[in-house]
Formats: sequence, structure tokens, C-alpha cells
Amino acid sequence: MTAVDLRRSAVRWRAETGREPIPLIFDAPTGRLFTADARSDTVTVLRADTGELLARVRVGEYPSGLGYHPQLRRVYSGDTAAGTVSVVDVDSMKLIGTMEAELGAGSIAIDTRRSRAYVANFMMASVSVFDAETLQPLDRLPVGNGPCKVVVNPVTDQLYVANSLQGTIGRIGLSDHAAIDELPVERAPVGLSVSTDGRWLYVCNRGAGTVSVLDAFSGRELHRVRVDEAPGDCAVDPDTGRLLVSNAGAGTLTVVDRPWLPGPTPPAQHPLIGQRLPEFALPDAHTGQIRTTREWAEKKYVINFFASW
Repeated sequence: MTAVDLRRSAVRWRAETGREPIPLIFDAPTGRLFTADARSDTVTVLRADTGELLARVRVGEYPSGLGYHPQLRRVYSGDTAAGTVSVVDVDSMKLIGTMEAELGAGSIAIDTRRSRAYVANFMMASVSVFDAETLQPLDRLPVGNGPCKVVVNPVTDQLYVANSLQGTIGRIGLSDHAAIDELPVERAPVGLSVSTDGRWLYVCNRGAGTVSVLDAFSGRELHRVRVDEAPGDCAVDPDTGRLLVSNAGAGTLTVVDRPWLPGPTPPAQHPLIGQRLPEFALPDAHTGQIRTTREWAEKKYVINFFASW
């Protein structure tokens, strides 16, 4: 795990976790960080200020999502391969319970107003709902294909679901679990974050290298922010309102100032970009043989283009 000083844009510390740490939870009262280590079947606990290892808690197989209930002092782990949810006590740093979900259980969102937990089941195109305190199952919600991330917006009283395999964001009412609509975004949406005022929804489109900015009330996509390769997830800095995007394909962190505003207009693209290559027949400079468009398409030879001015 890497801690970054946002004021200086510098790495503060690096600490060892289990293999393939995916999500992060910060508990302010204890100053502790929790991460699910998917390939180690553990939840690692670190000191947020120094990265000191405090505990490793054994959970279910391939934990790939975490949820946090600050009032109940619990962290919930979505155990993808096991189809379960493991519950860790934040203060004692010990496993205190396990409940059944469905295959592909991963991302977990908590509705603290009603003390309900929502688990995205990637393999089953569903969201499991359970009581966050008693762990009793409450409901099963059908959603789109490949639900990869769920987040709660307490301002709109809605649950958002990133359906990664169909490029949409599902909206569900928290009061009655009624499906509201599905909002199209770009390829492979896998990360979600809600602004601190509940007004904006940010969607990480891993397959497109962009973040879609949606109006949380209307659901309308306002613009897209170009980031780095394969953005996996994002979070909003509560102090500055800046959007922090982790780019899994590039190993970088993108910091976006005022992400609710569209950035500079991208340069105009030449109208021939993306069009088919025109038919041609040119002599090979080496052999004199006439080369054609078909040979180019079949990659039987290489053309060198030179520009002079």
C-alpha cells in the first residue's frame, strides 16, 4: 500500500499487505486503514500515519470488497470466491461473524440510516441486502451484468450499481428497493464515488481511461474526464473536493481539481482518422515490387512515411 502526501504530491510511505490489496477503508477514531487482500484471503490493518502493520485477519476466499459501518464499528468483507461476507470488529481487529451472499460477492455499501448492507454479486447479476447489525438477509435485487461496485448516496436516498459488463450505472431507491433507471456510461465501469454534498456521481470507466461525471439528481452525464490507463476506482478528498483516481493499468494516481466542471476542449481530430486506408499501388523501394492496399492490410510488408517542409 502507498500513502501519498496530496499537498506535496509525494509518496509518504509504502507498507506491505497481503497479495493483491484491492479496496481501502479508513477508520478515523482509531486512525486505522483496512484493506482486503484478494489473493491472501486476509484483511490487513495498518496505522494510517506510519503504515505500521497492526493485524492480519483471516476472512473468506478472495476478498475483493469492503464496507464500513462507523456506528456499529464494523468492516464487512465481500469474499468473491466463497460467496460470503465476513465481518471484522474495527476495535478488536477480529473476525466476529460470517453470512452467506452469492457467488462473486465483492463491493459492499452501507445505508447507515437504515443499518442495511448491500453486496454486489458479480457472477450472479444481483445485489444481496442484509441487516448490518444482525446479519439477517433482507432482500435480493436483480441488477445488470457484472455488478462491480455499489455506493450509497444519502442525499438522493439511492443506491448506485456499476454494471461493468454492460457499461451502465443502475439506480435503485433505498426506501423501497425499486429500480429507477440505468444510465449509460463508457466501457467497463468498475469504480464509483459520490461527492460529499451528494450532487455528483463519478464513474471510473476502466475500459476507456475516463471518468464520467453524472448529475446525481437527474442522472444526466455532464462530461468525461480523461485520466490514465485503466482507472479502477476513485474517491473525493473531503477537504478540497478534488477527485483522486487510481489508474490500475498505469500504476499512477490522477488528481482532478474541480471535477464537476468540464476541462479544456480536446484538440480537433483530423476527419480521416479512423477511416479506411485509400486504395493504392506503390513500388517497393527495396525490390521494386508493386505493393497494394491488400498486402498492407494483411501486414505482409511495412511502409515508411516521411514528411518534409
